[in-house]
Amino acid sequence: KIIMKVVAAIVLVLFSVGVVGSACTGNPRRFGNLPCASTTRYFDNQKGACGCGSNSGPFPWQYQDFTAAGSPPIFGSGSWCGTGCGICYQLTPTGFSPTGGNGCGSNCHPITVMVTNLCPQDGNAQWCRNSGENQYGYGAHFDLMDHYKITQMGWNNPEVTYRRVLCGNEGSPSVLDYRHCQCSKLMNETITVID
Repeated sequence: KIIMKVVAAIVLVLFSVGVVGSACTGNPRRFGNLPCASTTRYFDNQKGACGCGSNSGPFPWQYQDFTAAGSPPIFGSGSWCGTGCGICYQLTPTGFSPTGGNGCGSNCHPITVMVTNLCPQDGNAQWCRNSGENQYGYGAHFDLMDHYKITQMGWNNPEVTYRRVLCGNEGSPSVLDYRHCQCSKLMNETITVID
């Protein structure tokens, strides 16, 4: 009985201090056949590094659909019009969070986000590294634009798997939406599905 009480006390202490777990393993981290990433959420009411918006802020569809600022490996090189602009990814929570808990509350369903901004290393080195792994061991990071939609879903920095998908499903903007962004006009590229 004493051993059981000691084990229970240790588990309670570990749970209360938010010891983190991960479904993702290896280097680079993977879950099943998919790569893993960390997530956070932000709201800055700015146009963003893919030129999606006007001088007064984001386009209206960015308030309704899921968009994200990608870490440099997701966004691409530079600080403006990276090669990752306008690319969509399906993010599926693993049920863990780098900061403790499961990260997705009771809504651990996948969402699809479009990269419309850069999460730069400057000021975000904990999460968004130019190369290598972030503080939590992930090589990729998605900073989710949160106009209260992410918060309402109960997501709080979940660990996710990610894969590149066609835009326009599971709440993501469509390619037609992205065509309004400045970087779309500069890059003039066709966006395709990658599995």
